[in-house]
Amino acid sequence: MILKRKAALLIIILAVSILSTGCNLLTGPPESEESVKQKVVAHLVSKGYEENEFDIDVKYHKSGEGKFGGPYAINVVFNDEPDVIYNYKYNYKSDNKDIAQSGAAPTNGKDDKNFKHTE
Repeated sequence: MILKRKAALLIIILAVSILSTGCNLLTGPPESEESVKQKVVAHLVSKGYEENEFDIDVKYHKSGEGKFGGPYAINVVFNDEPDVIYNYKYNYKSDNKDIAQSGAAPTNGKDDKNFKHTE
């Protein structure tokens, strides 16, 4: 009797573990950060930039659906304007999965707002 209870408890724990792992897998990022980064590179190249003219940082935030215009925080710094971070959003839910600039922020208290790479 005790052995049956232990076996049943073990099966329940195992089932809960498998289900919770499966749920975490299903709620992961829609696309990898590297995939999104390559789409941003393609977007910037289509605007006439060379790949060596900028650096891109992409971070996925599961709870960031409302922030950054989606769950991906995409920051671009152009080599000729290192004191400004350009923010981009990736509309991964749309049919055309477009990339769009959503803002620019100076990092060192830049007074003028005439950013070179505003789209």
